Amino acid sequence: MTKKNIVKKYVIFIALIIFLVCFSYFENNGIVISNYDIKSKTLPEAFNNFKIVQLSDLHSKDFYKDNNTLVAKIKSQKPDIIVITGDLVDRRKYNEEIAISFIDKIKPIAPIYYVNGNHEGWSGKFASLEKKLKESGVFVLRNESVFYEKGKEKIQILGVDDPAFNTTGFSEDYMNEDIMKGELLKVNNNNFRILLSHRPEFFELYVDNNIDLVFTGHAHGGQIIIPFIGGLYSPNQGLWPKYYEGMHAKNSTTMVLSRGLGNSVAPQRIFNRPEIVSVTLKR
Repeated sequence: MTKKNIVKKYVIFIALIIFLVCFSYFENNGIVISNYDIKSKTLPEAFNNFKIVQLSDLHSKDFYKDNNTLVAKIKSQKPDIIVITGDLVDRRKYNEEIAISFIDKIKPIAPIYYVNGNHEGWSGKFASLEKKLKESGVFVLRNESVFYEKGKEKIQILGVDDPAFNTTGFSEDYMNEDIMKGELLKVNNNNFRILLSHRPEFFELYVDNNIDLVFTGHAHGGQIIIPFIGGLYSPNQGLWPKYYEGMHAKNSTTMVLSRGLGNSVAPQRIFNRPEIVSVTLKR
């Protein structure tokens, strides 16, 4: 082998390494905004073109410096409300400071509605986080609902605790569906209903309870998305999960599933960039 060929191979090898490093970084940090229009005949007229930004599964991540890039992208959407569907913190790299600093930056943009995920419960520190979120003006919804009024019309926003919130040993094998069913039955069926829940795998339960719009997370987009095939793995759904991203509709229920923003056990996303979801309600 000539010296020229050896140098050429080294150059190709180094270029490949640089490409892989840049690709990996971009896949974990290149935030995308996914836009959806949700149409409903039951939506009050006053809420036509009402915009909701969804954030999920931040897992204590800090995008660039103090999440400024993430904040700017949220602000660009000009949302009427912001919803957070769990795992704002991570049990392994728990950091309240990052979470609350981020909340304080986005709360001037729009009212914030939040439900917990499994990691908040497993951290053992949720009482402290919940207190600080409420002090920052966040609507922390724990198996309860509130109304959002616009003019003389209103919609109902319901939030449920993650089913694994009170489990021990970091197990997700035990899912208390009875609790979730009981909470969903409390929903006032005379209003347009928005449910915040960490779990997408309960889609049929949401359909059975005639929820109009559901925001979920947890699946991390399947972590790795194989082009033309789909997400590779999701907690509680296993390999080739049915629900890993996007919009799912059945009967009068639409579920929007965020790929999330951060990572937990698996450190790398592939073809699955961090996602902000922006939903516009249409009558």
